[in-house]
Amino acid sequence: MALGGKRFIDYPRRGKTGVRRWIPSYRLIGAVFLAFIMLLTGGAWAVYASISIPPINESVTQQHLTVVDRNGVVLGRRGPEIRQDVPLSKVPEGVQNAFLSAEDRNYWSESAISLTGTARAVLNDIGGGDTQGGSTITQQYVKNAYLTDERSLSRKIKEAVIAMKISDKQSKGEIFQGYLNTVYFGRGASGVQMAARAWFSKDVDQLSVAEGAVLASLVNAPSYFETAQKDPQAMAKLKGRWAYVLDGMVTMGKLSKSDRDALQFPSLALWPRPSSDQDAQYPYLVEAAIAEAQTKTGLSREQLVTGGYTIKTTFDAKMQDAAAAAVKNQITDQLDPAKRDVDKYVQASVATVVPGDGAVRVLYGGDDYAKQAFNAAWQGTLSPGSSFKTFALAAYLQAGGSVSDTFDGDSPYRVPGGNTLIPNEGGQSYGPVSVQYALNQSINTAFVELGEKIGMTKVADAARAAGVPVDVKNQNVPALPLGVVSTNPEQMAAAYATFAAHGQQVDPYTVTSVEQGGKAVYSHQSLAKQAFTPDIADQVTRALQGVVVDGSGAGAALSDGRDVAGKTGTTDLPGDGTKLGSAWFVGYTPGLSTAVAVWGEKDDGTLTAINGLGGKTVGGGALAAPLWSAYMNKAVAGTPAQSFSFSAQNNQPQPMNPVSPTGSTPTGPSTTQGQPSQNQTGLPSPPKPTDGSTQTYQPTATGGRPTGGPDTSSKSSSGGKTNQPSSTGSGSKSSSGPTTGTVPNPPATTSGSATGGPVHN
Repeated sequence: MALGGKRFIDYPRRGKTGVRRWIPSYRLIGAVFLAFIMLLTGGAWAVYASISIPPINESVTQQHLTVVDRNGVVLGRRGPEIRQDVPLSKVPEGVQNAFLSAEDRNYWSESAISLTGTARAVLNDIGGGDTQGGSTITQQYVKNAYLTDERSLSRKIKEAVIAMKISDKQSKGEIFQGYLNTVYFGRGASGVQMAARAWFSKDVDQLSVAEGAVLASLVNAPSYFETAQKDPQAMAKLKGRWAYVLDGMVTMGKLSKSDRDALQFPSLALWPRPSSDQDAQYPYLVEAAIAEAQTKTGLSREQLVTGGYTIKTTFDAKMQDAAAAAVKNQITDQLDPAKRDVDKYVQASVATVVPGDGAVRVLYGGDDYAKQAFNAAWQGTLSPGSSFKTFALAAYLQAGGSVSDTFDGDSPYRVPGGNTLIPNEGGQSYGPVSVQYALNQSINTAFVELGEKIGMTKVADAARAAGVPVDVKNQNVPALPLGVVSTNPEQMAAAYATFAAHGQQVDPYTVTSVEQGGKAVYSHQSLAKQAFTPDIADQVTRALQGVVVDGSGAGAALSDGRDVAGKTGTTDLPGDGTKLGSAWFVGYTPGLSTAVAVWGEKDDGTLTAINGLGGKTVGGGALAAPLWSAYMNKAVAGTPAQSFSFSAQNNQPQPMNPVSPTGSTPTGPSTTQGQPSQNQTGLPSPPKPTDGSTQTYQPTATGGRPTGGPDTSSKSSSGGKTNQPSSTGSGSKSSSGPTTGTVPNPPATTSGSATGGPVHN
């Protein structure tokens, strides 16, 4: 090509002959080289411009949920992958240096990419060799957080470009933090925090230099080193890598030679972890906490278990273990299903609440979550039997009555205006008895007469004020003082806690806070309501002490002699009153309120009698009270033995008058002990039977279903049944989540008819 007689590219060279004609001129060589550089640079910039920083991988943003007890003990985790981010400041400096020694010793001073290392890795990967190092920590972070493990030239190019762009947007510290939180360590753990837990059963901020060097060594081949505890060859290579990391720290000036020589290869946590009792119990607590967190935060379960949240709970892992051990020792170990048919269907539940605060310490609702996920302690419903008499007592005291007042303890009691008869246990008659004696011995007839005297609506309102809901259909039932209501151990423990707290009622709760990234998104605040005056509440406590000291609850006494107040309860199944359906004891010390229940229930939800359980006589006093004592002896161990305080506390506000579902507001109670007001306690006592009419109050139990909906049970593979749980009524938890097994419902009753219910002790 020629322009004005001159060629643009003078080749072959004009005016030259021989070999020189074919040798390019320096000018041509320079021009070609310049064009090549321009083309290469332009292409590089075109590639650089065409590659943008992609969205971060979803697997990196999804962090698992951690649920801890009140002491920080991890109760369990939920989520698609075991990982949880931590700030770089939480990683000890020695551990940070171990990673730099293993992966990128010049990290703080080098550029974002290593050209020689990347080139070497590309050539090796293309050639099909083993995976090579050579990438900087920035490049490794980009691969983990934004790309995949694909071995290709295009991925390597993208990695380098994104690494350069990321380095312009993030500091070295931020990139290093991101790297430590995204790298995989084997044992299902991503990120240095979960690696510390998986390999050493501790948090990252507790790692030693030697332990940190192990984690840094794992990055090279995490899946291979996962077998080190069983494979001597893998262990030898892991120890060799560990030594390389420590020697590198010496070379970097981050570890002295003497300190390095003193280090020993640390012990690794067992893997897979052996199963334990915790695996059977703690899932109950985790699921209860998740359900409540959903309700309190408005977050869905999916958001909670993938968002890196931590739920801090009120639970106490040691106390939960103590409850499980007590049930095993007192109930389970006594059973012989091969010898006794009754022993095949025994269920037990325990709940503990802190008076005045509402914090739930224990929710024992089954012996193994894998077999039965339904937590009977808060998801089920069960008639509390005569443990409900405490609310009748509180209502009577509110109305101005006294524990010294006398009622007829003969059996049966005829309900006024009808033919229904309510007997005492075994049909025993006691004659005139004081309220205190009737409470101690759990005399049904005296308490039904007591309830009739003040009006059953007041009994219902007292229960509601304490925290136990009573349906409108049951609030006027003659047998209401005997516990014809739907409740559960958590509600009963919280309700009795109202009396332990001098009349202050607080709804039970299990979630203290929900945090994400160290910041609280929800914090619980207890709201106490003065349900009863301190004087009335303290009178109830004094009376309940009598049940333990000189009554049916004697088996609940604690070994160290500390103060205990409580009440037994049993329920009957339909029939002649001889089939015992459940046994309760609900009681409290000044610092803890606990309800225990034992009942019989088949896999299909059918209630069954527990007479002869374990080859023993059973009842609230003979079965539930000793279980309560065995558990509470461990629960209070090591804590000061406080006495009940009966100060009037007149500075506390007077209680609000509870409004019944019918809209009626009870008359304000008299608070003068032993001085009943005429319009509240001056009603005539109901007459004794004078004719031959003998229609007896007889149970017809419904059973095995939570309230609030139709039976939706179906057989599960574990041998239990799945049901939709009922709400606890406290507002503290939702009813979502898997549920298997149930607690029996109480029977409904109506005056003047032979209907079901609990009746004694």
